[in-house]
Amino acid sequence: MGRAADRTSRIRLGVCVVTPRLRHLVDNAGPGATLAALAPGRVEIGVGAGFTSAALLGRKGTPWREVEQYILARRALPAGEEIDWEGATITLTHPRHSGLAPVTDVPTLAAAHGPKGFATATRVADGIVTNPGHSSEPIPFEGRCIVTTYGTVLEAGEELDSDRVVEAAGPGAAPALPLGEFGPLAGTDEVRGYQSWLATVPPERRHIETHRELLIGVTEQERPFLTPNAIEAATNTGTPEQVRQRLELLRQSGATSVVYQPAGPDIPRELRAFAAAAGL
Repeated sequence: MGRAADRTSRIRLGVCVVTPRLRHLVDNAGPGATLAALAPGRVEIGVGAGFTSAALLGRKGTPWREVEQYILARRALPAGEEIDWEGATITLTHPRHSGLAPVTDVPTLAAAHGPKGFATATRVADGIVTNPGHSSEPIPFEGRCIVTTYGTVLEAGEELDSDRVVEAAGPGAAPALPLGEFGPLAGTDEVRGYQSWLATVPPERRHIETHRELLIGVTEQERPFLTPNAIEAATNTGTPEQVRQRLELLRQSGATSVVYQPAGPDIPRELRAFAAAAGL
């Protein structure tokens, strides 16, 4: 983020998301204040319960009551306040010669995908980051709402089962496979096939195998189940017109902006194609 702050002047920067039990509060609040000093007015931080980060460690996510306390504390520390945390009074001292100063203009977003998350965000956050695969329609939140989106824009005549499409859109579709009956692929042959393979993995290793290449690549075990049906249902993949139509549906559902994560071997191509389809 520091390198991005140094090399840019307009884009917004941030982390989506930090989680309470992965790093100590100070270890997240301090770097956030430093980033805000490097890119004044361009920083925002997302806070979540830790769905994937906690699962990768074989743990459960943080209860939302703790997430709520964390959001309040993460906002207070960069602002120069002293707070009680884990039985001690803590603060960020902002030494005079450090170049740091109290920061009060860094929005805190909650990664909300269900009723408890939306309720927490309504009480204490400056907005939400969510996923259309986890939310009802319309999104039950009033205010700033960022929706994550994955997938690729098809070339003229390109099919959903081409190698390029699977490499570019597959990483966004693959996380829906282990969700089973709770995701956009619920009830499909793809989920049933993947779950059958997953049942052959020793239980103590399943949390590792389901997170290999997460949102970055496609594993050999996932690839047979990333069919055109799976890619179409779990990602925003299609022709430029289809991508535009899906973005418009997100806007109508309550999204105020989207966060697009490209994947595959040609990231610049993905960014340019999505920006063009989105009318940027």
